[in-house]
Amino acid sequence: MKPLLHAMRPRQWTKNLLVFAGLIFSARFTDRESVTLAMLTFAAFCLVASAGYLLNDVLDRDSDRQHPEKRQRPVASGALSPAAATIAAVVLLALGVTVGAMANTVALLALAAYALNQAFYVLIGRAIALVDVFVIASGFLIRAVAGAAVLGVFISPWLLLCTLMLALFLGFSKRRHELALESNSRSALSGYSIGVIDQFIGITAAGTVLSYSLYAVQSETAAEHPLLYLTIPFPVFGVFRYLQLVHTEGDGGNPDATLLTDPWIAGTVLGWIAASRRFVDEGEASGISDRSIDDILAAARK
Repeated sequence: MKPLLHAMRPRQWTKNLLVFAGLIFSARFTDRESVTLAMLTFAAFCLVASAGYLLNDVLDRDSDRQHPEKRQRPVASGALSPAAATIAAVVLLALGVTVGAMANTVALLALAAYALNQAFYVLIGRAIALVDVFVIASGFLIRAVAGAAVLGVFISPWLLLCTLMLALFLGFSKRRHELALESNSRSALSGYSIGVIDQFIGITAAGTVLSYSLYAVQSETAAEHPLLYLTIPFPVFGVFRYLQLVHTEGDGGNPDATLLTDPWIAGTVLGWIAASRRFVDEGEASGISDRSIDDILAAARK
């Protein structure tokens, strides 16, 4: 069981915390139904994500053995057989669908979109430079949208743009780390170079900072909360700190671990959360509103 649990990568479940965006910024903490829906959606995404990790490790077991770090993965090292990993992946996928169905139909649709995205990555996308990182970033977008959609709330396009740019930034930083290790574990790496990836990292870092800054200054939410711009220094510092780790310490290979282990980035995230909560006002903040999606579409048609 220990190799199986390790192969499920529970530490990477932190990526699925994005599904709580709708609950957090719509301020529904005391609404038992909303909390239950968010928890079920989170659990379903964790199960489906682990199924994807297992299938990915089965398909990548030969190339992982050539990687200085990934060779320690249970399937690549032989601690977990490919057959057992495949069976476990099918069981986890079925459990994920079952838990999603306990939430609502929207959760099932979101899981289907995420599963298709994962399947495309494992079978095709991971072998194509640029496409591999964009498919990973799409997975983050699906999580963010799912967390709001299951509750029937609307998430601002500004926040989706921030999510996309940040996911691309972290994805390209991870590819840079793999290139620096001179690993041949990914065929897509042949389409990159350190120089090219450094340009991608610079563009997406600037895009992350700019998109959040424009959101905090120019969005409808900023018009309602004129002090929202005071939160801008937090994401700016966080991006700069991550760039420092990537270029001076060779970090970037494991973003979720960096979030938990680097005190500066962890402190920046906590500071941003505390500052942002200051602008939660009567169920509306950070671009998420209690208006139903039908109401928003009706207003758009008018």
